[in-house]
Amino acid sequence: MEKIIEKRGIQSKRRYALAFLIGTLLFLLVFGFTYSLSYFEYQRISNLNQELSYGIFKDKLYLSLFNKDSCSISSFEKISEDLRFQGDLINTLERKFGKNDEEVLFKKQFYGLVELEHFELVNQINQKCNSTLQTILFFYSNNEDEIISSEEVGRLLDVVSAQNENLIIYSFDLNIKDDLINELKLKYRIENSPTVLVNQKDKIFYPKNIVQIEQYLI
Repeated sequence: MEKIIEKRGIQSKRRYALAFLIGTLLFLLVFGFTYSLSYFEYQRISNLNQELSYGIFKDKLYLSLFNKDSCSISSFEKISEDLRFQGDLINTLERKFGKNDEEVLFKKQFYGLVELEHFELVNQINQKCNSTLQTILFFYSNNEDEIISSEEVGRLLDVVSAQNENLIIYSFDLNIKDDLINELKLKYRIENSPTVLVNQKDKIFYPKNIVQIEQYLI
């Protein structure tokens, strides 16, 4: 009887060890798969950053150095669409890894630089031909006491963007410690969030409906 009990005890230990080993392997596989997805998403944004920057710089040089007709730059719509797509990717990263994740914040910081490059290109296009591209600079915050109001205004801007084809919206996180963001705040006297700046002229703090924004659009 004692031998049977001893044998069962050894088998139970083996089963526990095997179960632990299988569980550990499954955990490592899931962790590795999740990490790989995250890595590829980060790399995707990095590559898109480079492509966007190159495309914007190239079109800006066409305008400034070679005096090409800005209205005939075929790549502008593609660049603008890529910019919006990249913004969506960063929103996805925020949802997955959190708004305060260091890697996400760095990607947002570089994305803000690309946005400003694009913004400068739009200004050049408007100056060099009879273009009426309109812009909105959206300054928001992810601080606990401001995030809800910022998200509300963000949803309003989604509607405004859908209703105005010639409108381009740039979003800037005021929580990011960056010299360019600080310069923007000083230049346009941004003191609170959420704040919307229409065509670099009309500033609206915490708009409650789309009419408050669209009244300043051409």
